[in-house]
Amino acid sequence: MAEVEIGLDIAELSRQLEGLVVADLTQSGPDSIALRFTNAAVLVLGPKGGGLSAVLRNPPSRGDRSGARSGPTRRQQEYLEFIQRYIHRFGYSPAETDIERHFLVSAPSVNTMIRTLERRGFIERSRDWSGRTVPRSIRVVWDG
Repeated sequence: MAEVEIGLDIAELSRQLEGLVVADLTQSGPDSIALRFTNAAVLVLGPKGGGLSAVLRNPPSRGDRSGARSGPTRRQQEYLEFIQRYIHRFGYSPAETDIERHFLVSAPSVNTMIRTLERRGFIERSRDWSGRTVPRSIRVVWDG
């Protein structure tokens, strides 16, 4: 992960965070907080001298998989192939209920797998103005 100390240049911070959706907010130290975004970037805010410091840790790019396995697991590959076949056949991505029926698994299992595929950079999903995922918006971005 590349780290960029922003020094609280509001314009630069705004540019770097544009379009990101906050996934989690945690306390990362006694005086600092960390905002984790859905794309795996992390913004850490904390005291520095008499002011405030902002450090943005960007996720690795799609081509850079250092620290991660190079490809999906066998089960993840099955999901990716099903999604690609479904899109090719119907012209739009499957709903999670379609995936649930195909693999004969529970809704939470499908949701967990989809979130894992997204976090690992194999798929992308569109989000609305409030950060919620748009139904049937899965796009496979892994080219393996």
